[in-house]
Amino acid sequence: MKRHVPNALTLLRAVLTPAVGFFLAADDLAAALPLLAVAAATDAADGFLARRWNAASRLGAYLDPIADKLLAATVFIGLAAAGRLPWWLAGLVLGRDLLIVGFAAWALGRTRIRKFPPSGWGKLSTILQFSLGLASLLDAAAPAGWSRRLMEALIPMTAAGTVWSGFHYGWLAIRRLGQQAD
Repeated sequence: MKRHVPNALTLLRAVLTPAVGFFLAADDLAAALPLLAVAAATDAADGFLARRWNAASRLGAYLDPIADKLLAATVFIGLAAAGRLPWWLAGLVLGRDLLIVGFAAWALGRTRIRKFPPSGWGKLSTILQFSLGLASLLDAAAPAGWSRRLMEALIPMTAAGTVWSGFHYGWLAIRRLGQQAD
């Protein structure tokens, strides 16, 4: 039973994503906030439990990053459309994720590479992205000076983390392709 919990949490995140998107599109940011909080918490919990219970699975290794990227795309497009986050940042997050997914798809079809482990920088970037989404929704639901300052501080941090992790993933991809050629 324990071995299925991490994948169930990942699937919960994927199931919550359309609801988060619906409430963002309906401009009901107060309703989107707790759903995003739960979805973000599943991201931390699924990996932790998979390692703690030795329940990592091949399926989870593929589903987890897909669920993360779908949630991030939904949140950043929704918040940019609502005027809560700048479009350039949404484009940055989506662009990085599309490059990562594009490489993974290419590598699966054209190389022997089958594992795409997350990097520490990628995990930090995801934490920053979800933190910014939560801060933005919190500021919209219950505006306060501190929540606005937090959101404004997280924007450049998230941009920098997204760019740096994108470069890091690119470097890792080049290295892995080089190792495969040897």
